[in-house]
Amino acid sequence: MNVILQSLKNIIPSQLKSVGNKLLRQYFTISNMHNIWKRTDPLDWPLSELINKQGIEKYEYSLFSQNGEDGIIRYLFSEIGFCSKLFLEFGFGVTESNSLRLILKEGFGGVFIDGNELSVKHFNQAAKSFGITNVQAISRFLNLNNLETTITQSSLPKEIDLLSVDVDGNDYWFWEAIKSLSPRIVIVEYNASLGPELSLSTPYDPAFNRHEKHSSGFYCGASIKAFEKLGKKKGYSLIGCDSNGVNAFFVRDDCLTENIKVISSPLAYRPHKSRLERGFSVEDQFTIIKDMPFVSIE
Repeated sequence: MNVILQSLKNIIPSQLKSVGNKLLRQYFTISNMHNIWKRTDPLDWPLSELINKQGIEKYEYSLFSQNGEDGIIRYLFSEIGFCSKLFLEFGFGVTESNSLRLILKEGFGGVFIDGNELSVKHFNQAAKSFGITNVQAISRFLNLNNLETTITQSSLPKEIDLLSVDVDGNDYWFWEAIKSLSPRIVIVEYNASLGPELSLSTPYDPAFNRHEKHSSGFYCGASIKAFEKLGKKKGYSLIGCDSNGVNAFFVRDDCLTENIKVISSPLAYRPHKSRLERGFSVEDQFTIIKDMPFVSIE
């Protein structure tokens, strides 16, 4: 790329150099995205090294997801089937999200929402040039005042197949507030630093930034117990977590099958793997943030 840029300096008028550099970098960004999007699913699945695992962890693998979610989502839909083939995802990366495999391998449509304007721009450009016409990415910082309006404006029907919430702060409050959708599967990022038994959430804050709130980054979101209670109120059953201790998976009660086992939050809970690897036990993590304000979820 640097060689190409150097060559262009000799043929592009000086006033156009910055424009040319910008367009070339954009081209290579989109080209790289397309190459990543061409990844293929594993031929043997469940993966041999996970075949003896129990629960949904057995089905994990990451094609475009961070923590094995692609495989878990694939398994859940192999059980409950597809209906609308539509998704809504809060918080995403242009080559890394919980819905990208569904778009590229299963023909899903839907909506991404993220506050990163550049990521949204790159995704929309790459999707258009890749021939994806049924997915849009929206740049917006969500809060409780614009959440439902934003969903309504996206023109999604009430019943969608997947909702994924990962906003590093107000996750509990956003799922609680959504009334206009009835997703069949819900994925939420829980805060494993709060342990398996406490039912807590950080207070709602429209400008929540977890690293500004606490330098550890451990203070954010809600516990798995809090999400389990919210799920029950909304008609969803907890069916497990990924092995890295990041996401909890819920299935709408009327979509459960004989093979999808409902599990309690203490049994579903997995500690946050990377925080453990950094030398912080679950007890250490909670001790660091225990004096911060929390809302008890009943």
